[in-house]
Amino acid sequence: MKKFNYHKEKIGMPPGTIIYTGEKKDFDIKLELYSFGDKVFDKKILNHLEDISFIKNNNKFNWLNVKGVHNIEFIKKIGELFNIDNLILEDLTNVSQMVKIEDRDSYLFIVLKDIGIVSEKINYQQVSFLLIGKNLITFQEDSKEIFSSIKNRLETPDSKIRKNGVEYLTYAIIDNIFDNYFSIIDFFNKKADDLEYNILKNFKEEYLEEILRFKEETSIFNKITYSMKEINLKFFTGELSSYFGKGLKNYFRDLYDHINSICYSGEIINSKSLELLQIYYTSISNNINSVMKILTIISTIFIPLSFLTGLYGMNFKHMPELENPNGYFYTLGVMFIIIIIMIIYFKKKKWW
Repeated sequence: MKKFNYHKEKIGMPPGTIIYTGEKKDFDIKLELYSFGDKVFDKKILNHLEDISFIKNNNKFNWLNVKGVHNIEFIKKIGELFNIDNLILEDLTNVSQMVKIEDRDSYLFIVLKDIGIVSEKINYQQVSFLLIGKNLITFQEDSKEIFSSIKNRLETPDSKIRKNGVEYLTYAIIDNIFDNYFSIIDFFNKKADDLEYNILKNFKEEYLEEILRFKEETSIFNKITYSMKEINLKFFTGELSSYFGKGLKNYFRDLYDHINSICYSGEIINSKSLELLQIYYTSISNNINSVMKILTIISTIFIPLSFLTGLYGMNFKHMPELENPNGYFYTLGVMFIIIIIMIIYFKKKKWW
């Protein structure tokens, strides 16, 4: 699970220093270019060495999806082409950057977190947006496909995306990222239910580590969703009307309702993680009590037996029972009867 910590290499560096802060990547940056309009559509796959300056003047809406931000030279090249300042490029390559939105008058910069499930584990990926006129550039942290549904809609003739340009496309991508959060909520709920069942039915001390990991995952998730909620307010309060106008205000209002629902669900899940800790410690206490109960019962049973053995272990000379040839067997019989009577008594009292 990724933790969002400030990268140690950035400490002491001047503002605007572009450093990739993620894990080392072994793939080349891949570019997907979608040029479209109401009646036109074109798709190209490019590499980071090709000249992409033509998209600034092709009089179409352009969506350039960049897979990978680990090549600093290419990121600088994008910055030079679209006049993006280094402070923005610094945030773009800092994959530990928290969710944010910045209006730079000539372009809009957005940082979001796409959250998915890979091999039953939560995977966070940073997704950055640059909305510049008729061009939208998105930057994925890694090469996995996360926008397949958006691309299918874009390739469909007469789709809303084609008719409404990159502004609606930006909304559609953000909405797609938020929709993925609902599947994460379902994943967390199932994981919490499974942990609770296992703790109650098949208690193991190792479950504490799983609970603490689950609590950490939900805390990070809640931190991200609440940041999403804060920046989403800007989409329909008029602060970004120069980019989206009023036509998308209702769409973003609906998006805000979604993120509210996600935040509420996240709070419930976080409460579940605390409840799991309580259940765990209660189970430990119950197990200890059960052990102590059994030991107490055993000790109680042996009290009269110890009395008998102590009594007949005394070295008095005149003890008539000692001269009985069957005294040993009588004593064992009495002990056995005492044990049976006490067990029956404990069972009736439901102490055992």
